[in-house]
Amino acid sequence: MAQTDYLAAVHAALPRILALFDNNPISATQGIGDRYRWAWKGSDFANGTFQGAVHGLACLVAHDLLPPHLSSSAILQRINVIISATRAITRSNGSLDEILPFESSFCVTALVAFDILSALTLLGDRIEADRRSEHLETVRPLIGFISHSYESHGIITNHLAVGAAALALWQKATGEDMTASLDKLLFVILAHRSPEGWFREYEGADPGYQTLALDYLVVLDEAAPHFQLRPLLEQTTEFLTYMAHPDGSFGGIYGSRNTRFLYPAGIEALTHSSPAATSLAAFARQAHETHSVVGLAAMDEPNLIPMFNSFCRASALAKPLVNTPALPCSKAPFTQSFPEAGLIITRTENDYSIINWKKGGAFYAASLGSSGGALARNTKGAWFTTQTAGAAARLIAQDTESITIEAPMLRYRMSYPSPFDKIVLRLLCLTFMRSPLLNGLIKRLLVWLLITRKASSASLCRRYIRLRPFAVQDTWVKNGTKLTFARLHTFQAIHMASQGYWQYGDDA
Repeated sequence: MAQTDYLAAVHAALPRILALFDNNPISATQGIGDRYRWAWKGSDFANGTFQGAVHGLACLVAHDLLPPHLSSSAILQRINVIISATRAITRSNGSLDEILPFESSFCVTALVAFDILSALTLLGDRIEADRRSEHLETVRPLIGFISHSYESHGIITNHLAVGAAALALWQKATGEDMTASLDKLLFVILAHRSPEGWFREYEGADPGYQTLALDYLVVLDEAAPHFQLRPLLEQTTEFLTYMAHPDGSFGGIYGSRNTRFLYPAGIEALTHSSPAATSLAAFARQAHETHSVVGLAAMDEPNLIPMFNSFCRASALAKPLVNTPALPCSKAPFTQSFPEAGLIITRTENDYSIINWKKGGAFYAASLGSSGGALARNTKGAWFTTQTAGAAARLIAQDTESITIEAPMLRYRMSYPSPFDKIVLRLLCLTFMRSPLLNGLIKRLLVWLLITRKASSASLCRRYIRLRPFAVQDTWVKNGTKLTFARLHTFQAIHMASQGYWQYGDDA
């Protein structure tokens, strides 16, 4: 996939993107991108994420990449309307909503601030000075919220990175000193960066979300080069090359968030300085062309805008690649361990595997596909798995021929909101969650209930993995819960909205 191929995907998505926005000049919601709010009237608030599409649209205008049948002046007018409309959905504390009204979403507020500032940077004097000043005033409360807020319910690097990038762009655009806020965010990002090259996403390394964080960290490095992030980002691309599979897929069940998407813009931006990024960019182009990874065509609306923007940026950044080194999956046999992430990568003469022992032996193997770890049921039909074992898992033995892991079987629980739950959440949003302190506490509670909660059992599983040829055997160390093993490879045992997007290998 070269520039024109990324661009073909963008052009195919443009009707869907443009249709999101209310273009009725007599409507009170003109410029709002949440169709479920303005068109279907099914929501009592607007998800602010969609306003970020101005970034991708501005990239197409600035680099003359619009399809011939679309007018750049018309798209520019749409961008102005969308930015202006963002004021109408900004809360009094400067935040934007995503899932619930008055939730004060750090992620979406930072995302939209970053995207609007990126659009203004790209368009330059195409936007009149007075209009530009108005747009900066639209962004000002968002920046104020990011500066004085902290996302306390988890370490989510892609959220922190887009916040830092937004602050750096604001400082560059206005001259206002954001040093203290920038330093605070960057301290958290780097404090949770592993020397192995990855940035933390909740409880570990997630290759899919790492590519999105890279999109933002590259912009941060360009806007604030004094932080000297470039060597760290180049090391990140080296880490990510191991997650590129020989069948064209990427990431997955062995990551902390189970994601399989691949955001291309940050990778493309690093190709001029990083041989690893060059290899990964070549892989990404081919993988997106064949849909062997999750890309723009597979995105649902909550994740559509960041992927659209990344594809637009990649369309502008992609250049011919020369001297592309081989990816690890194509090299001579080796074993590479990333102990902090819990990952063991093995290239044998006939196979390529990535095993996460911290997830109870969840793996990808070219010969067998993916496994979510050991899985079992009790007599009442409840599911138990090692996939969520985390710190309770132990690497018992590892040599060139095999790996042995012991992990407790943990109860799989998945909750879905009932009408009563929705009423309670709405009441909380309208009352207690208006307090920043209580807002953070309730969000931490929700993350614990949905993601980090561990429900242990009296059963301990030993997973033995033979590497040549690749084979797996699960046995009991103890089975006090009286579980019976189930033979399912592909399953997800955590709540994560961004997992499970379709890719070609799912039905090949």
